[in-house]
Amino acid sequence: MAFSEAMSVFSSAAYEVVSLVWMELAMFGVAALVYLAFMGIPFMGPKKKTISGSEQKPQKSAAQEIYRQWQQAKKGNGELPGGLYAVVTCMRELGKPSSQIELELRTALGGEASEKILPGIEQLPAAMIRDDAIDVLPMVLRLLEDFGRPADVATYASLMAAQLRRRDYTGVAATASKLPSASLTPKMLAIIATAAASRKELDEVMRHLSLLPMAEEGSRCALSSAGAGQILMLATKEQRTDEVKAELQRIGAQIKETKGMEGGQNMDVQRSLSSIKAFARNKDLPSAAAVFDRLKLSGVSMRPQVYNCYLDACVQCGSTSACLKLFEEMKQLGYIDVVSYNTMLKAYLASNRMEEARALVKEMSARGFPANKVTYNELLNAKVASRDRQGMWAIVDEMLGAGLKVNLITCSILLKSLSERSGESDVARVMALVDDLEESIDEVLFSSTVEACIRIKQLGMLSQFIDAQKSKGIFRKISAPVFGVMIKAFGDAGNVHQVRDLWAQMQENQVKPTAITIGCVVEALVINRRGEEAWQLVQEQLRCEDRKSMINTVVYSTVLKGFAVSKRIDKVLSVYKEMRANSIACNTITYNTMLDACAKCNAMEKAAQLLEDMKELNVEPDIITYSTIIKGYCMSGEIDLAFSVLKEMKSDGHFEPDEIMYNSILDGCARQRQVTESLKILDEMQASGIRPSNYTLSILVKLLGNARRLGQALQIVEDLSKQHGLRPNIQVYTCMIHACFQNKRFERALSVYESMIQEGCRADEKFYSVLARGCLQLHHPSQAIEVMRAAYKLPSSMSSGPGVVGVEGFDELCSKLKASGERVAVEELTVELDRRGLRRVGSKASKAPIKTGPSRDRNTKSAARII
Repeated sequence: MAFSEAMSVFSSAAYEVVSLVWMELAMFGVAALVYLAFMGIPFMGPKKKTISGSEQKPQKSAAQEIYRQWQQAKKGNGELPGGLYAVVTCMRELGKPSSQIELELRTALGGEASEKILPGIEQLPAAMIRDDAIDVLPMVLRLLEDFGRPADVATYASLMAAQLRRRDYTGVAATASKLPSASLTPKMLAIIATAAASRKELDEVMRHLSLLPMAEEGSRCALSSAGAGQILMLATKEQRTDEVKAELQRIGAQIKETKGMEGGQNMDVQRSLSSIKAFARNKDLPSAAAVFDRLKLSGVSMRPQVYNCYLDACVQCGSTSACLKLFEEMKQLGYIDVVSYNTMLKAYLASNRMEEARALVKEMSARGFPANKVTYNELLNAKVASRDRQGMWAIVDEMLGAGLKVNLITCSILLKSLSERSGESDVARVMALVDDLEESIDEVLFSSTVEACIRIKQLGMLSQFIDAQKSKGIFRKISAPVFGVMIKAFGDAGNVHQVRDLWAQMQENQVKPTAITIGCVVEALVINRRGEEAWQLVQEQLRCEDRKSMINTVVYSTVLKGFAVSKRIDKVLSVYKEMRANSIACNTITYNTMLDACAKCNAMEKAAQLLEDMKELNVEPDIITYSTIIKGYCMSGEIDLAFSVLKEMKSDGHFEPDEIMYNSILDGCARQRQVTESLKILDEMQASGIRPSNYTLSILVKLLGNARRLGQALQIVEDLSKQHGLRPNIQVYTCMIHACFQNKRFERALSVYESMIQEGCRADEKFYSVLARGCLQLHHPSQAIEVMRAAYKLPSSMSSGPGVVGVEGFDELCSKLKASGERVAVEELTVELDRRGLRRVGSKASKAPIKTGPSRDRNTKSAARII
């Protein structure tokens, strides 16, 4: 009896359901026919293709340009205006899989620009999490791990939260497995438990819930109410409700139990909205559309929120046609609101349909939906992207005129517009808007301001901004990578005071540094010749247990470079000894730096042990290693050993000598006055297809000039210049002039000078000093006066080049000329210089900053070094 009653009830219910579904299908069919009658079939005709092509072409073109810049940056040529994140984004837009993107980054990290690119890698996770671009984030975290830059726990927590949003429940578990159990925070445990519930793993859920702390009065549970509800539903299915409820009550979870049909519908709607958003993030519009259509057919109340969610999905997937169709449907249903208009505006702007966008804003206002900050920010972003400066400021003026104040997003968009070509008024106006913000500046806007100031090379403005924000407690919100960017910029600019202050702010605000941040501070000190200070900072970090592991090969190599440049071989070897004691890996760059120090300090006897250590640790030498050893032996006069290393390298077959190596040997031969060997090396160099450079010419002129073979020296410059298309530079001409005076050929020296002026080679202060001293040395003081007058472009019997140059060592030369009987001429010269307001003394070259990357000393020495 009971069974038959149940069947009767079931049959009746089934009939009602079928009737409802049939009614819905009938209504849907009628609506479709009416729509087609008025609107036509949207999928026919070429219009859709045209729109689609116009939407995709500009985006793809921009991505290809960024990718081209990336290929140059990998080789150490040029910068990346948008940073490394823009590169990863462009590769994704060009359809490159995650594995290929990883290969690109790994190749770059192993190349010449590794030290430039490595800091950018650490900043990628934060940007990817911010933009929900987590599909390639695991690969980036793997890269950081492989290069000794593991991401912090907070990054992994954000990744797990994003994976949960995307319903990647297996991914959550995989990410959690990479972390030690002790490092899992309550929030992370809650995420893992929620993901486990979605995988129907109740035992795993209970295991993670048991690790959550007991609820305390006033504290908030890490587990969301939605997560708790999901766990409770699973427990009900497995008949373990009491056990699970007790555990949820222990941790203070809030359980929202919905009752009746309305509660069930709300849950269905929320689940559907989450699915649509997830499919939109993956650019899967067909799947999002299927969820939306199922929801419409289910009989639930279709609120504007649901339509807006699907409209946004259409925008994210780049389908303007789908947006237009849905937007018209929303108008007919009366579901349009300000969110709908702003979303549709985004679609028009993304496809560069500015006229339609403007018309939409007018329509929006006419329908009683005044433009809000989101509207103006969308318009502003489009103007900035198209580099329409006037249009950008017109939008800002219109926004302010409507009584709306700029917000954090507005300022971030405006900061993106600034470049080196921006006018002072634009820069000042953007910074004034940032200063006048009523909201507290967050890390995103702070970081955008920092990047903008660095990009436009306004570090003074950045210092003022930092000082203004310091008193507002901003540094408590700033992460280590942002500090690293600022420290590197001020270090490159030589502002050591600001570097120290930023490092102090990190300590004061308890911002935990990363290995890259420490590396930035050490590099900033080293390139500004503060090697000892950098070494002390490293020692301080080694004494901190939680920072000891951050002192890696890169940091030590930077310190080594500083001591090598300052010729402190004792310190170089001391640092190396400590590296070995602390089991810090020494790579080829490390050994090349130390070998370079041995060469510069004339301590090649210490190089033998370094080479033995390389062999013992299986560190392979490269072309720089051989070049450095050869240079060291040549500088110490052991030319036979240099030839021996060259012979060994050739027989090994891995490397071929290059221009730098040949120039090093030529320079060594010149030091030893070995003319015959030098000319043999020159012939071998040309036979190998190596093109001589101006530095090669300078060495040969010096060598042959010292050997009293002036004619051959000048002839070889002429011959090699013709053969290889060289234009002798000022260093070559300085050597030629010096060689003429060495060989007591005064008239020939003046002839070389006239040739140089005719060739358009610009002289420098050193050149005029050598020329004037040569005249004085060969007892032609009056000609020396004429040289000095030509240097300052004063009336003279000699030709002069473009512009005033000056003479190095002006006062000393004047004293010698007075002693040679030219007192009156010297006084006339000084009076005329004073009258014209010209400097008497040639400017002193400032000390160049030390370069900390792999270097080969490209033989760009001054004339003084060659002479």
